[in-house]
Amino acid sequence: MAGSSTVAPDAKQPRPNVFKRTGLFFKDAWGELKRVRWPNRKELVSYTMVVLGTCIFMILLVFAFDLGISYLLRLIGLGK
Repeated sequence: MAGSSTVAPDAKQPRPNVFKRTGLFFKDAWGELKRVRWPNRKELVSYTMVVLGTCIFMILLVFAFDLGISYLLRLIGLGK
């Protein structure tokens, strides 16, 4: 690009050793965890109910499809 003012990184610059990179990763991860807004008890219960409701709905949906397909296969003579 003609108007770009970014400079390509120097490929010959050595990376820090694996222990320093690992330490930096955990330091950054800990900093991110401190900034997380954790849900209160009411929100947690609400979110849990949504997840459980969705799981139960999906279980019932798959069960209904399984029953329907089994019935159709028995109807045409391919099932037991």
